[in-house]
Amino acid sequence: MKATIEFDLPEDECQFRLASTAMDWALTVFYLDEELGDIIKRCGDDKTVEEAVQHIRNQLFETMQQRGISLDMIE
Repeated sequence: MKATIEFDLPEDECQFRLASTAMDWALTVFYLDEELGDIIKRCGDDKTVEEAVQHIRNQLFETMQQRGISLDMIE
């Protein structure tokens, strides 16, 4: 089975960028899920909710930066 995806550039630039970085987005979510599991295991009641959420956001943006993707890609 083969599939071909076509984009009319430059008008479909946003869709093209999202499609071409789909694996980076998927891996980012995968790593974030792992990080959430680790936080649950090791933190328990040691962190406030705010600290835990901020840590998760930091990890998310760090992983996105490493993969060359950002929320700005989504229009």
